[in-house]
Amino acid sequence: MTQDSFSANTEYFHQEGKTNLRASLRIAFETAVSRGIETIVIFTGVGEGPEIAVKEFRHLPVFKDIKLIAVTFPYGQRFHEGKQIEIPPGTREFLDENHVPLIRAHLPFNPISAHYRHHGILGQDLTLIGNALSIFGGSMSLCVQAAIMACDAGYLQLGEHVISMTSDTAIIARTAPTERLLADFIVREILCKPLFLTIGKGEEGVSPSTIEARSGPELLPPG
Repeated sequence: MTQDSFSANTEYFHQEGKTNLRASLRIAFETAVSRGIETIVIFTGVGEGPEIAVKEFRHLPVFKDIKLIAVTFPYGQRFHEGKQIEIPPGTREFLDENHVPLIRAHLPFNPISAHYRHHGILGQDLTLIGNALSIFGGSMSLCVQAAIMACDAGYLQLGEHVISMTSDTAIIARTAPTERLLADFIVREILCKPLFLTIGKGEEGVSPSTIEARSGPELLPPG
């Protein structure tokens, strides 16, 4: 480390998913305080992350001034086998009572399908951006999109630094609206992420002590 650099920790989880939610929240809140960041944006499917953030973190005096913004999937979005993911009415009321805005809109990286499949797909270029971000983990695209959507909705200013997170990934980002994504949006730091992409890329049965590179020593975490 020199005068032109600094060291910062990135925490790596051994798997993707909600098992890392509380750890990701802890990292986000502690980093927000230590870096003077005022806002944490949480992408959520059923509202669990923002609810825990309010109940278990923001009530603590050290975190009481941190603003929270929740972002979720748009109305009507369907997943595998037609499944829908919704935030229960009680959770929405809880977030509203605790002054946590909930943003629900089209995800910038999602395509817009034509009524007839052979007529093509709109927004394909932005879809490829989301796919490219998946090399960092399945949630990285959601972290980026959550910050963009909060900026689009007017809750964040162009160039504002925030922490954007999901259940297993958290980043510090300089925000921008969708229109200025490629010109102004910056992922400043990665605070935590999965080491193994057990959901997004189906990595199973791996651990830091069992992975071996094709030519070289075992892949072990630092220290």
